[in-house]
Amino acid sequence: MSYAPGAGPRVGTGVQVRMMSTLTTLGGPSTSTPRAAPGSIGASPTVYEVTISPGTGFNERFLMQETGQLGPRPLLVVFHKFGVSHYDALLSTSFFEEARRRGWYCVAPLGGGQTHFSDERSHIHTEAVLEWTRANFSVDTTRIFAVGFSMGGGAAMNYAARHLDPTGMMVAAVFDQSGILSHEDTYPQSVPSVQQMYDNRFGTGAPGSASPWLLQRGSVFSFDPFTLAVVPDTDLGRNLLHVPTNITRTTGDVPYLITQNDLFQQHLLSLGASPATHLWSVINYPGHSWDAVSEMAVCNWLRRHQLTLPDSGNTLAHEDGRFFDFNIEQDAAGSFTPFVWNVNTANNTLDFSATRNLARVRVHTLDAGLSPLLTLGLTTATADGLADEFVLQDFANLPTSVLRDGVPTGSWFHDSLASELTLFETDGSVPHVWSIVP
Repeated sequence: MSYAPGAGPRVGTGVQVRMMSTLTTLGGPSTSTPRAAPGSIGASPTVYEVTISPGTGFNERFLMQETGQLGPRPLLVVFHKFGVSHYDALLSTSFFEEARRRGWYCVAPLGGGQTHFSDERSHIHTEAVLEWTRANFSVDTTRIFAVGFSMGGGAAMNYAARHLDPTGMMVAAVFDQSGILSHEDTYPQSVPSVQQMYDNRFGTGAPGSASPWLLQRGSVFSFDPFTLAVVPDTDLGRNLLHVPTNITRTTGDVPYLITQNDLFQQHLLSLGASPATHLWSVINYPGHSWDAVSEMAVCNWLRRHQLTLPDSGNTLAHEDGRFFDFNIEQDAAGSFTPFVWNVNTANNTLDFSATRNLARVRVHTLDAGLSPLLTLGLTTATADGLADEFVLQDFANLPTSVLRDGVPTGSWFHDSLASELTLFETDGSVPHVWSIVP
């Protein structure tokens, strides 16, 4: 179909667009309560609803606001609360208006449903929305900002923690207002009707069937409800250490959300996060509502940030895929894969250690800032004792020699067509040092 809004090509499968001019024309859900003096869409005629087909068997609807400014512009992504649609961002907040004033694009995904709890479908749908936006507009991919409230706050944090492909749409900063940060903690404390929603999303539909693994994958951490100790290697939130975060909750908030947000902030700081870039605040407000925060203040904080990729990390992968400059292939699906890494471009070395549930890692050598034209060092170590295979990309030439622990070895293969050098490690019980001499 032909697009009325904006200029330039519009792409997508089964795309539908509905133009809107005023708030009174919107068919938003009855569960969305308009806040005082919401931003007027009359001042932003290029806001419209789009429907796309992400390939899950369900359509995705979202609100899109363009900007009249030229050049790559920031993108603000607003994640809705529990039980309402994407219209929540328009009827309950002024984020669209704040984005318009700044010349930002603004998008509000449905995320596959009103009660998605950051399940897999919500990620597929949200990623499709962001990729559609990038394909059709000049988005500054170093300035993608995520904001969310309640379920949406947790969704914003979880999305930022799981999407770490530098060639994709990585989040540069996240504002979480009273987010559901641990579904494993929320699930048993929910009313029976909400527990049933969890069972439908993360289980078989039978009472109590929600999978702990799937609940963890949709969260940023899990913890013991009695000791409050974080369960090791369940904290996807560790992937946010390079992303400025702003966690806010109210004095009158839902008790278990107070615990989750306060505890997660403590956990971030225990991992070495700086309180200057990972903010936490408590607002004196008697309830659980979008109205507790100033959208202007939130956007003023967001605009200070730009995506910076780290040269080291303690990363948790939840599936096969690219995480920073590493393509992870797991030993087994349905479990996390932790790994600690450090790139030293000055010495042309990579340390890759503390791995678990890892079969193979493909290193994007040039993207990581390493050179295949110089002697490259690789130190490997595992946490599970199982040897890992390393595939170094961008090696067009056959190396002169390959050494393992200082001794020449034949446990490698060079694929000249794929420009890949594969190192076959056979011992995961102790660390090993590889040297590739061009």
